[in-house]
Amino acid sequence: MKWSSGDINIYQQSKEFVDTVIIPLQPLSFGPSMRTSAGMADYSLLIAEETERQLHGRLFLMPSFTYLKLESEEALMSRLHSWVSELKEEGFRHIFFLTSDADWKKAEQELEETLLWMPVIPMETMDSSYKEEIVKEQVKQLFQIILHKWQES
Repeated sequence: MKWSSGDINIYQQSKEFVDTVIIPLQPLSFGPSMRTSAGMADYSLLIAEETERQLHGRLFLMPSFTYLKLESEEALMSRLHSWVSELKEEGFRHIFFLTSDADWKKAEQELEETLLWMPVIPMETMDSSYKEEIVKEQVKQLFQIILHKWQES
């Protein structure tokens, strides 16, 4: 399910079955790193949407948590912890952060929940069928992590 009015209606009717959420973490920067930042956002969103499509009914895809690359880690973590608190109050037991920004690997210990880091693969010049194939392969790797978390609980 996605953050859309149609899916929200479905979620509200079956929320006891939807215990997992993915939050794409998307950097925003300008200047020379603007294109890299946009590429990370594009790629992580493709992965998140395919994951949601394949796990529809059990997983909720949140809107992206967008942040400025120059934002302080303290402010960033504070905002992210607010999201996590709200989601836990709503009943989500499994919260995953999905990103292609390697900076999150450094802060992973401070996160309360699971970080899914996928190195960005430049796709802007790829054939669409090859792009789909790569995304599906990446999602298979995420499934293993998600399924493991489900089995732990």
